[in-house]
Amino acid sequence: MKELILIGAVAVVFALCFLLLKKMDIFFGDSSRTVISSNSPLTLSIAFEHTEEISLLNDLLERFLHQAPGCELSLFYGSAKDIQKQLDEGKIDLGLIRADVNTEPDQSLGSFLFLMDENILACEPMGLPVMPLNRQKFFVNALWKKDCISQEAELFIRLLKSGYLEK
Repeated sequence: MKELILIGAVAVVFALCFLLLKKMDIFFGDSSRTVISSNSPLTLSIAFEHTEEISLLNDLLERFLHQAPGCELSLFYGSAKDIQKQLDEGKIDLGLIRADVNTEPDQSLGSFLFLMDENILACEPMGLPVMPLNRQKFFVNALWKKDCISQEAELFIRLLKSGYLEK
């Protein structure tokens, strides 16, 4: 019985990974969405602490690309500490980290705290919804360096605020 549960759990993990990769492939595979040029100065780099937030913000990323068609997105992931270090060094434009509401914010960084909801995933091969057992909401903090924010980063932040202040 233990082996059957283990095999089932591994199958679910593989299915979720497959779904995430499929969504990312669809998102990045459509070359008509954005003009990507190796010498294009318009780039927005965003780092995520958790990769699941990329799929949760998929619609927002698509809206951004439609409003800034000449901009290239560079997406990264890493720890909250690494993201803050990269922001301080000016290597990335924005960072999205899970928020600890009791932590004092860094005064050199601008921030926008918003609430995200775990979403229902779709199991591509079977076309079935995969529902979270314990649907939870969690805070995410969007961070950027105050003194050197690009127009593209400002647009993304406006879209983020408009999408999450309405709810």
